[in-house]
Amino acid sequence: MVEKIAIVYNEPVPGKYHSCGEGMAIDGVLDAVKAVSRALKALEYEFQTLPLKPPLSLIKTDLQNLHVAIVVNLFEGFDGMPNSEAAVAEFLEEIGVHFTGSPSKALLVCDDKAAAKQILRSNDIPTPDWQVLTPQCTTDFKLNFPCIVKPLQEHASHGLSEKSVVKDADTLQKQVEFIVQTYEQPALAEEFLPGREFRALVVGNHHLNVLPIEEVIYKLPPGKPKIVTYSAKWMQKDKYFRAIHEQCPAVIDAELKEKIESTAKRSFTALSCRHYASVDIRQDKDGVLKVIDVNPNTDISSGGSMRYPLETAGIDYTAFIQNLLKLAREEA
Repeated sequence: MVEKIAIVYNEPVPGKYHSCGEGMAIDGVLDAVKAVSRALKALEYEFQTLPLKPPLSLIKTDLQNLHVAIVVNLFEGFDGMPNSEAAVAEFLEEIGVHFTGSPSKALLVCDDKAAAKQILRSNDIPTPDWQVLTPQCTTDFKLNFPCIVKPLQEHASHGLSEKSVVKDADTLQKQVEFIVQTYEQPALAEEFLPGREFRALVVGNHHLNVLPIEEVIYKLPPGKPKIVTYSAKWMQKDKYFRAIHEQCPAVIDAELKEKIESTAKRSFTALSCRHYASVDIRQDKDGVLKVIDVNPNTDISSGGSMRYPLETAGIDYTAFIQNLLKLAREEA
């Protein structure tokens, strides 16, 4: 008997950030739905799609009515509801259905960048020094400049622009005020690392594999901060989008490769990730590797985070999806 599969995702709807020129990150989930659908067709699975929309109180009933063997969980959270991604995973756990991607506890902790960094540090995994700020407490700022300021509970580079790297108290205050007013949450300020930037894709359950490592290459004019801004990910006409690209595999020696892979695996495990996640790592001025972000359930559209590592490893996208289903079956 052929297993029945469901693809669950967040239905794109106009949100609070569209007025800021943001929203394409939410829409991008549709590319992943299309890519996974093609793969499931090629694998001859019977499947259905279930777009979710607020309120959360009605979603558990929708999930209970699926009656499938496995859920491919592409849900990335609702605009302006940071904990909604973890809530949907928790519903799936309560129902008892197998699903791809990380459990709710990993999604919940990774949704709070400060909490994730604290767990990393408690596991002796280096991460930049940080401080959670509101406009009222910037006078108690303890980090050294420059630093980068971002929303505490947003992903997909929401809130990141060339103004995010600040070099003095005045620009720090302005950027913290912008984050708090726009995203209605505290800001995270952290030490800005000037070194090389790498992305490692970790795949697996108990046995972990790191796909070929990417390096983020910046070709920006002098004075422009080397960070992956929101526009670099989502706005094709923006100068940052055109000036940043990924080199895969990264040109690194065997020792650095081993250190990046070890750091990525340890981060994946420390934060209770499962099946797949991307780990962003950057070098400080002395070349020390530090984890700047861990993204469980990273973008698996055919043109997303997985594209170049899979191509470099010689792994067909359909085979990757088939392996995700296998990993989901292994979970009790």
